[in-house]
Amino acid sequence: MSMSRFGFILIAVFLCVTKCSLHAQTIFGDWSKDKLENFKERQRRKTNKLKQWKQHIQEWGLDPDFNHALSLAGRLNTNGWSGGLSYVMQKSAGKKVLWQLWFSEIKHEKEARQQQIRDLYPGLGRRTAYIFGKINTAYTIQLGYGREQMLLPALLDGNLSVSLRYTAGPGLALLKPYYLDLIYVDYTPDPAAHIQTERYAAANAEHFLQPGFIQSGSKWSKGLGEIKYIPGLFAELAFAIEPEKPKAFVKTILIGGNAAFYTSKIEIMAERKAYPYQASFFVGLALGKRWR
Repeated sequence: MSMSRFGFILIAVFLCVTKCSLHAQTIFGDWSKDKLENFKERQRRKTNKLKQWKQHIQEWGLDPDFNHALSLAGRLNTNGWSGGLSYVMQKSAGKKVLWQLWFSEIKHEKEARQQQIRDLYPGLGRRTAYIFGKINTAYTIQLGYGREQMLLPALLDGNLSVSLRYTAGPGLALLKPYYLDLIYVDYTPDPAAHIQTERYAAANAEHFLQPGFIQSGSKWSKGLGEIKYIPGLFAELAFAIEPEKPKAFVKTILIGGNAAFYTSKIEIMAERKAYPYQASFFVGLALGKRWR
């Protein structure tokens, strides 16, 4: 092959490669440019959605007409019931400061009301229901401080919001002795029965824990002067569900859990193991008033 012909082939190959390269750059350059523009557009949409979401939270969570709220609430717990007050102060969009005061009755899982069926001694008076084996009625007072953070500002066509409440603080358990009207029989000189109102103790355990010797439960006020106070701490986590946008009238559904730890055991039932802590789940309803 002559040098001139070989040079001609090299020039042809070079021109072909150059043309193909320019054509590829054009194709891939356009594709990269379109891909970059699409990426930028998606990012702009995400940014706009985020801005809209923040604005949405502010419209729900930062209402200039209502900066304070006070409500009265009731709850059903897995170990009893609670009633209390809640004060909420708005600090920023979707964030609030929360104060709570709860009064609760703690019930043991083995509590069951029953009544004396046999009337062996009619002259002893009426028979009323009582809780067999109960030695103390347990109440708690909890004062909590915490925060409320809005999670979902508007669901179901803008008529529902969900917030997270977390509180903690000191607690106080109150153990009021549980009294029963017990039947005692004196066999000398003739059999005669009488009633003695007593709380549980080692000396009367056989009487107190024998249904045949129980006439009835004593009145609730009996034992108020003998309450035992046990300090402790508690923590609570709850979801606050508001079924409508903020108005002057507060209406909130509460769902959550509560755990408390005390310096001494919370004894409620005889011959049942007691623990220095209590835990429960609850559902409740709060009603109240908002103001600026």
